[in-house]
Amino acid sequence: MGQNEMKRLKEKIGFIGCGNMGSAILEGLLKNKIARPNQILVHDPAHRRMFLLRKRFSVRTCSSNAEVVKGAQLIVLAIKPQELKEVLLPLRPLFQSHTIISILAGTPLIKLRNLIGLKSAIVRAMPNLGAKVGESITALTGHLRGLQKAELVFSGCGETIRVREKYFDLVTAVSGSGPAYFFLLMELLANFAQEKGLPFEQANHLAVQTALGSGKLAKLAHLDPERLRKQVTSKMGTTEAALSVLFDAGIESIFKQAFAKAVWRAQEMSRFTS
Repeated sequence: MGQNEMKRLKEKIGFIGCGNMGSAILEGLLKNKIARPNQILVHDPAHRRMFLLRKRFSVRTCSSNAEVVKGAQLIVLAIKPQELKEVLLPLRPLFQSHTIISILAGTPLIKLRNLIGLKSAIVRAMPNLGAKVGESITALTGHLRGLQKAELVFSGCGETIRVREKYFDLVTAVSGSGPAYFFLLMELLANFAQEKGLPFEQANHLAVQTALGSGKLAKLAHLDPERLRKQVTSKMGTTEAALSVLFDAGIESIFKQAFAKAVWRAQEMSRFTS
């Protein structure tokens, strides 16, 4: 956790919505002792989810979003983008000098500011599913005071980087959606091995552990992925044979098209929240 390792948040922290990503952020805060359970307030429309969060983490669950805003100074906004106006407009009079951290995809700062007002420090964040195991990379942009708080919040579930907002749709396509691309490759590797006779458990274990080792090596080797790929690719070997099929089939072009479509979709989501 680097420079944030021994730091703690003093504020009351409110979660408006607490689904998979919200609960991963919440767990990271508590597991790393960045906050204590008595600092956390949560409201989610799913009553069973609130019951489970209260039972598992001993946090305070609230009967309304307004109760969260009144009781907390730092708010994690973890609702669906299409719910933005419905949720925030009734809360607008309650926002004062809050720090607001939004993890809503395709929702620019200006739209949040128009709904929340000018009194609060607003931060836009894009974590990914790695947060569930403390290995997310979260892109952040927004108010400087809010950024410092947000970096501490997300240090509980991985690493953070500051990115200019004009790149956020790109970050969404590459990092926010990124885990799915790697899961797909693991799925294809495991399925192929299973089709050729390997038991599912062994096929899946081979694919997942290979991905884990590759990721760790890419992070620790201080070499870019292209150079690492070339190290694995011996002349006239099996890897070269496999990669030649992929490159001949246009895999680079296919993935570029896929990433561009994800960027386009993030931009579309932004328009939907207008």
